[in-house]
Amino acid sequence: MDNKKPLFSNKELLHLIIPLILQQVLAVTIGMVDTLMVSSAGEAAVSGVSLVNSLDTLLVIAFGALVSGGAVIVAQFLGQKNRENALNSAKQLLYITTSIATFITVTVLTFRGPLLGLLFGDAQADVMQSASDYFFYVALSFPLLAIIESVGGCFRASGNTRIAL
Repeated sequence: MDNKKPLFSNKELLHLIIPLILQQVLAVTIGMVDTLMVSSAGEAAVSGVSLVNSLDTLLVIAFGALVSGGAVIVAQFLGQKNRENALNSAKQLLYITTSIATFITVTVLTFRGPLLGLLFGDAQADVMQSASDYFFYVALSFPLLAIIESVGGCFRASGNTRIAL
């Protein structure tokens, strides 16, 4: 091993990593809070929210992965001090993720009944109705989620993880 100075100090790494960990904790906590909020509405509501939260978590992770790929491109241009291409890449990332999220939203709003039936066909009718109602509102948030993830990814690419949090 050579004794070169590391690229980042432990303190710098902590400043980058702690906000990322907190952001992931907050993302997971949202589903738990949703379940807690409907707990007084009965078992069917809690079950419906829990079913949809598993799909929502999957989409949050998928958007995060998509944004991470785009943020790498933005970070490369920032590292090259190529501000114009970094800005163009950030815009493209925002447009692409928002377009994909809007498409998913329209698809979910149009086919949420059959989609839920395909995924959770054995669920009771009242659970399925609760899941369908909740999925409607969750689906409306997908474009906003894409925007938030894209902007946050660009901030993380520039080394500012606190703003993304």
